[in-house]
Amino acid sequence: MAQDFVGSNNLSTLMPIGQFGTRMMGGKEAASPRYIFTNLDPMTRIVFNKNDDPLLNYQLEEGQKIEPDFYAPIIPLCLVNGAEGIGTGWSTSIPCFSPIDICENIRIKLKNKSANFRRMVPWYRHFKGSFEPKDETKTSYIVRGCYEKRGDQLIITELPI
Repeated sequence: MAQDFVGSNNLSTLMPIGQFGTRMMGGKEAASPRYIFTNLDPMTRIVFNKNDDPLLNYQLEEGQKIEPDFYAPIIPLCLVNGAEGIGTGWSTSIPCFSPIDICENIRIKLKNKSANFRRMVPWYRHFKGSFEPKDETKTSYIVRGCYEKRGDQLIITELPI
């Protein structure tokens, strides 16, 4: 939730204070949790609106009110930051999408419930490459990086996600 390198989160909910990993290793070289520190990212309180706080069902721990059962974001973070995982007999792989595209689709549905969503193309913050549909269904994409040719040299300027 604090990783902010290209290919991780479009919107980090925590500040990456410490070694939370890099793009080079896909975050696998992050420091042990006991060596890192974090704070709430200022953007988090925009996505999780403070006006919703009184409506949440807070848990009690030793007589003290602690975090709620769940938080309700104003946009679906599983689309903003993507999701990947395996369940019993099932797996999922959701790429990251642009928060702006997601908000536009939400507005479309709010204005007209029978309207169709606009197709969204994967989007990763600060990624300079491209996504091209594999076939006419546009459900799978080929991810391309960028390069420059300088004389007889090929300079890679962006790796695929």
